[in-house]
Amino acid sequence: MQLFTHEVNNMEQLEEELRKYREISKDYEIAVILCAFDKDNKIIFQRRGPGCRDERLKLETIGGRVKKSDISFREALDREIIEEVGEEANIEIEEFITATYGVTFDNRYNKEQTWVYLVYKGRLKSGNLKIEEPDKCLGYERYKIGEVDENELSNGAKEIYKIVSRKYDYLK
Repeated sequence: MQLFTHEVNNMEQLEEELRKYREISKDYEIAVILCAFDKDNKIIFQRRGPGCRDERLKLETIGGRVKKSDISFREALDREIIEEVGEEANIEIEEFITATYGVTFDNRYNKEQTWVYLVYKGRLKSGNLKIEEPDKCLGYERYKIGEVDENELSNGAKEIYKIVSRKYDYLK
């Protein structure tokens, strides 16, 4: 479910914004997500590995859980980029795209988990993507808008991909 399209910078601003939505569970987690485009305007996806909590072997964008120690959401995304693709990749975080809300099934704890996803557009400026978490990432795949098989996407990535595809249709 798409929530809003203006950027919030920190937990206080997010909590204020989420008060407008009655359907959001109080037990949500927050993830920062990057739809990174390469020089050919292909979106970079990760193939989820066996160590992931949910939706193993599906395609997902770069990103992850916000930690309490993260001062801002952009800082959290910078941290996640380095944790997932390493320091050799020069990825620029550009604009905020949207916030969405979704539910996944956490296989590790055998329960549903609700998520607020804060989605940003980014650009791989230079360098190489490394697999920094081999248990969670089997590799990287790149697709132009309209080329990816949506059945290969995780549930959260499907909704985000549809939003990104509409917004950046001109990048096909």
